[in-house]
Amino acid sequence: MSAAEQVFARVGYEKAQVEEIADAAGFSKGALYAHFKSKEELFLALFEAKTARSLAKLRHALDSAPTREEKIEAFRTFYIDLSKEKDWALIILEVKLFVRRHPDVQARFRRIDEHAGDNIEGTLTRLFGNSARAAGEALGGIVSALVLESDLEPDALPERKVRALLGTIFDSLLGLGDQPTQTRKPRAQRVLRTY
Repeated sequence: MSAAEQVFARVGYEKAQVEEIADAAGFSKGALYAHFKSKEELFLALFEAKTARSLAKLRHALDSAPTREEKIEAFRTFYIDLSKEKDWALIILEVKLFVRRHPDVQARFRRIDEHAGDNIEGTLTRLFGNSARAAGEALGGIVSALVLESDLEPDALPERKVRALLGTIFDSLLGLGDQPTQTRKPRAQRVLRTY
């Protein structure tokens, strides 16, 4: 899966070759086909597995936070830390392009995406109320877009700036900027903590 992620992120789904993925993983092409029927199966399996791991990481962070405020901060940190996963952000964009170009896989993608969306939406609703649903839809796309822009223009949009922007966006979309200071850390402290 790691080799597939690297290849798909570097060259995209259409140009990725099963032979290249197998070589990068240290397997033969036949061994790869023993596990996956096609490049498409591997691509969607990668998306499904990585999404599940990401959700498990978020769940663990939230379960480890005892108070509502700490859960919000854990969610915020998780969200900002997504910017470190540049290959994953590119894979998400590739998956969206793939589904748009291959409508026959939309049902499978929708099941994976809905499961992830239900988990995140449920968490956001518990922490922020029903008004957080629209914010949840926007947050994922914003990460991918900023990571892509940062990858294309690293001098104009370095990682520290991306992280600061993601923190501001998270706070703004979820209405955290105007909470009383006793429930939120002062802004300067929060921004510095994200670097």
